[in-house]
Amino acid sequence: MDSHVASFSGIDPSYSLPDNVAVITLQELENGKVLLRLAHLYESEEDKDYSVMSSVELKWLFPNKMINKVTEMSLSGNQERTEMEKKRLVWKVDPSSAAEEGKVVQRGGAVDPGKLVVELAPMEIRTFVIDFDYLRVFDA
Repeated sequence: MDSHVASFSGIDPSYSLPDNVAVITLQELENGKVLLRLAHLYESEEDKDYSVMSSVELKWLFPNKMINKVTEMSLSGNQERTEMEKKRLVWKVDPSSAAEEGKVVQRGGAVDPGKLVVELAPMEIRTFVIDFDYLRVFDA
């Protein structure tokens, strides 16, 4: 047993996910792309330290790989989020009940293709398809 490595991590050794974020899906797709689903583990106002917006740096999750494109998908991963948003139903809301709610749901912003940072708001789950350039390698 001493001659074998008992564990492996593909994440850069100098990087770790925030304590309030988990990778819930990491799946290689048929076309060589990767499906990645990240989840924020805390509810808004559940914990003073962990119920905050978090960021995950994709380039450190996949060290030595050049990321060509990151496409945000629906939760199920079967359609692009931008296409899903176009089809979203617009509900008629009673103005008196809407004023009582008053809370705006916060969510992470778009992924900047240069920075490759995913933001996650409390209780948010985000799904991405990541396309790698297998001919080039990222040098940190």
